[in-house]
Amino acid sequence: MTVLDGPRFNGPVLDITVGAPRSCDGCTCTGCDRDDDPTIPGFDTAIAMAEAASCGNVTWWNTIRTHTDDPSTGEYAASVLLAQLIRSAAHRSGIPAADVWASVRRAGRLPD
Repeated sequence: MTVLDGPRFNGPVLDITVGAPRSCDGCTCTGCDRDDDPTIPGFDTAIAMAEAASCGNVTWWNTIRTHTDDPSTGEYAASVLLAQLIRSAAHRSGIPAADVWASVRRAGRLPD
């Protein structure tokens, strides 16, 4: 078991790209202007840390964080993924992303 392997991890880390959804006609997120969506550096670290956090396993989360080459890449990737989640919530709800950001700040939690 490697540091990035967890209790439910069953294979190699996939090369996953994260970008704006392709169905954002008419929105102002500017994510649709990109032709290619590069893999986010630290993506595998951020996902492994999120899995550890979702299990409530602080020791596993801290082990991942302290054994990565550059913890800041995982931190940045986590921020990118959170931003993508919030933009996706706005697209699903059909409301401007700025309204969802404001709602998240007011409520102190992510949208349902």
